[in-house]
This record gives sequence, C-alpha cells and structure tokens, in this order.
Amino acid sequence: MQLALAANRTPGYHYPGYLLGCHWPRIGEDDLDAAMPDAPLARNVDGTANLAGFCVLLDVALATASRLKIERGARQATVHLHAQFTGAPLRGELKTYARMGGYTTGAAARQSLTTGTVYADGVPVCHASGTFIQLPSPPGMFLPPLPWQRQSSEPAAPLDQKALDPDERAIMNACRAALKRADQRHAFIEHFWGALPVQTDFGSRCTIKIGPQHGNRIRHVQGGLLLGFAAITARAAAPQHPQLSAIASWYISPGQGRALKITSRRFHEGRSFAAVRTEIKNADGTRVLEVVSHHAA
Repeated sequence: MQLALAANRTPGYHYPGYLLGCHWPRIGEDDLDAAMPDAPLARNVDGTANLAGFCVLLDVALATASRLKIERGARQATVHLHAQFTGAPLRGELKTYARMGGYTTGAAARQSLTTGTVYADGVPVCHASGTFIQLPSPPGMFLPPLPWQRQSSEPAAPLDQKALDPDERAIMNACRAALKRADQRHAFIEHFWGALPVQTDFGSRCTIKIGPQHGNRIRHVQGGLLLGFAAITARAAAPQHPQLSAIASWYISPGQGRALKITSRRFHEGRSFAAVRTEIKNADGTRVLEVVSHHAA
C-alpha cells in the first residue's frame, strides 16, 4: 500500500495499477506481455483474483497494445471491451498476452483494435478484445510516459506518514477501513474498492463512493475498474448462475464526481444460462458504462 502510494507520485500511471502490481515483462513491436502477481490484497476470500483487479489488468494490457502505435504521452480512452471466460478459476499469477490488430476505417473517429488472452498459472482463463480512441489531453495537462515507456525507474521508497498529501491520506484511510471490515464473507479488496452489491427483486445494485484509490492518471475512475464493478454487480444479479461466461461493455462517459450508481437487471433466466444488463451512472445521472453479460449455472 505504502509503496504503491510512493510509486504513484511519479506521474504517468495510476494508483490501481501500482497497488495491484500490474507490470509489463515484455514489450514488442506489435504485441506484449502484461502480468499481475498473486498478492493476498488482490484476492477474494476463496483465494481467487477479485474481478475488479482482473479487469484492471485486462484493460491495461489491451490498452498498451494500442499504445504501441501512438506517440508517447498521448491520451487514450477505452471505447469497448469484451471478455469471454473459459471457466478456469482466476487463481494464481495472472499473465496477459495482447497484440495490436489494426484500425477501423470509414468513420470520423478511428478506433484501434486489440486482442488478448489472460492466463492464470499458465491456464487460459479469458479471451478478450478491445477498441480504443485517441483523445486530446485536458487543457494545460501534459501526460507523462507510462512505466514501460521510461528509460529507467528507481524503486520507490515508503513515504513518511506525516508527508502524505490529502489524496494519499484518503487512500490510507480507505485501506484502514477495509482492513477493519474484512471478514470471512468479504475480503479486504472488496471493501477497499467499495464493490459490495446487494440483491434486488430483479437483479442487484451497488453504490460506490468515488475516492482517489479509483482514479486513472487524469483522475477519472480507471476503465478496468468500471468493467470490474459492473461484472461484480452483474454476478450478484444472477445467483442461480454463478459462473460469469462473457461480458461486453461500452464506455459512454468518464466515471467521476461523488459516487457511481450501478444497477443490474436480469432480462433472461433459464435452466443453463442467465443474461444481465448493467448500467453505471455517476451520482448526477450521467451515463458512464453500458454492459451486457452472460452467466452459466
């Protein structure tokens, strides 16, 4: 936790990535490997990787494949992510192989096309694809290089508690609260992200108070976390079909403000499969993410 805070003081990446240890063992011309260690803080109570953290790695890997072909420091946004799960458990170290597949044509906005496969301890657990678009940086903001784009980087040293800035104090407070609340039902990471959905008559809902622990490098909620929060809430909406089979998401606008309001509703429930639609909105009602997921009994 402290080392992630210290590393995050170097601009260019984001706190969720540092916390989870997402890194790049290999960067090629058109493809790459990205990985996330099997750390206790990232696990659910059953020992599997928390879906929110898993989705951070997935988004980081697919987005990096797109960044291989754009200038350093450019701002990029996720447009669409799709993940097809194999059913193998998300247990152990996670490694992703991702590659750049080209660009769309014939529209005003050009989208990059990337694909990837995630492995857990060497076993394929997910096949995924994503599309991304290059955007102008916010006025007056320069986006520094990502860790894999830097010439060299020194390991971060732990910070002095007395020297923390307000965002860092807020993250440490969230950490202490999550540690205090963690129990045999819900792990530290679930409380830390705040992704604890409750069931409703036709699905589930979840409200997540946005904090600096959720932010990307321009202080919006990190895109992989958004997908993960939707997946977690959608799973709670289909308790008779506990295996997440596939999920498709469309990014509408940034997650920002006071809170995220997540609503999942089953629109099909059969003997073998269920289908769920999930919406994420900001507290002011702005639509952030639209998701459809498939669940197996």
